Amino acid sequence: MYSFIIFLHVISALFLGCFLAFPLAINTLFSRTSNELITSLKTILAFTRAGHYALVLIMVSGGWMVIGYSSYPSLFWVTLSTLILILIGGLIGMVNKNIKQIIFANDSKKALLENMVKLKWYGWITFLSILIAVFVMTNRSLFS
Repeated sequence: MYSFIIFLHVISALFLGCFLAFPLAINTLFSRTSNELITSLKTILAFTRAGHYALVLIMVSGGWMVIGYSSYPSLFWVTLSTLILILIGGLIGMVNKNIKQIIFANDSKKALLENMVKLKWYGWITFLSILIAVFVMTNRSLFS
């Protein structure tokens, strides 16, 4: 059973790791025409929804490993890990909200220009948060 939980945890983490390319993907939206832009934004929107599912699976499988199979990690490590994952979920949710605003706007190009700075910031903060999460998760002994 432990191997299956590890498998789910790693697959979810790999899927979440795909968000490392998000800040670079945002830059390509300017070169799209209106129909291509809407299609690209809907694809990114579906990806953010799936990212939330991956986060839930990471939290469940990680909690299951900590409770059922761990050698008693420190409270600080568990708290820090949980807060970082909640931060990542919140940032993905803010990206999701801004993309919905762009999709449902009358002029998508104009809405993209208005929200581009926010999307870039959220993308880079998500990027850094994922890197910090990987560091914290792989170096548990530093936080004991």
